[in-house]
Amino acid sequence: MKANHIRSIMQNLLILFLILLLAIVILILTPPFRSESVEVKIKSGSSLRDIAKELHNNHVIPSSRVFELYVRARGSERNIKSGTYRFMPLELPIVAANKLIKGNYITQKVVIPEGRTARQIALILESNNVTRAEAFLEAVNDIELARSLGIPASNCEGYLFPDTYFFDPQSDSRELVSQMVRGFFAAIERIEGSKTEILNPQSLHQRVILASIIEREYRLAEDAPLIASVFLNRLRKNMPLQSCATVVYVMTEHLGKEAPSVVHYGDLKIQDPYNTYINRGLPPGPISNPGEISLKAALFPPRTDYLYFRLEDINTGKHRFSHTLEEHNYSEIIPKGL
Repeated sequence: MKANHIRSIMQNLLILFLILLLAIVILILTPPFRSESVEVKIKSGSSLRDIAKELHNNHVIPSSRVFELYVRARGSERNIKSGTYRFMPLELPIVAANKLIKGNYITQKVVIPEGRTARQIALILESNNVTRAEAFLEAVNDIELARSLGIPASNCEGYLFPDTYFFDPQSDSRELVSQMVRGFFAAIERIEGSKTEILNPQSLHQRVILASIIEREYRLAEDAPLIASVFLNRLRKNMPLQSCATVVYVMTEHLGKEAPSVVHYGDLKIQDPYNTYINRGLPPGPISNPGEISLKAALFPPRTDYLYFRLEDINTGKHRFSHTLEEHNYSEIIPKGL
């Protein structure tokens, strides 16, 4: 009699276990009803319980507790990757779990061209739904963030490396800035290579400012080093750089105007610290975010005695370089730096 009682209890427990197992299988294989896709952002450092609740609240899974049990049973509770995920209608919870474990989050391809300002980059990111322009600019101008990233300046302008990026939609702006700055320093390492010249932070910043001007002046890569040599020669002689690119920067970034097709003589007289027609030396900060060609030209310029350059062929973008003003003015002047 006692043996039969124990057998009965065991059978009931087995039935309950099978029912529970069946319920778990059903819940992990049955998607909740949802007629549209949904995007869920999994934040870095989130616990498995928080992730499960977030998925349940967004109708990705029918049960947060069952989802937790399944992921733990797989031993994958520490393998879930942060990011923004897109879940389709009628997507199985088990498929959703695999997506999180494999890190199949959605990314947005964004191309940041050379020579753009932080404001222009912010607008590109906002148009691609990566972040709000205002939030990005706030991060760019965060002096503590700049210093923590090794930038010897009060903001990150000039250090946002132009490249093709794959960003998580609605990314944290500070992380976006950090990623671009990391790209900048990686480029510096590539450029320096086996070179023995090591610049201190302040000297590097001066070269970044120079590179930002070169970026807005050259059209052919072969001309960039020569343009760098012209500017450095003028700096050594205490001559104003007279870069139209700096005037365009003042007009667009400080005065809020559209980029002009032609810089007029009246524009050269605009009172602004960044106007290198009326101020000697480098401007206070970078006027763009330079690419690798301009950075290399600024860091390792050739030795020349050129003091002038101007656009010689508007179709090819070729510049002509001169030693004297007389030589420079030999033929019709073509506005440069546009």
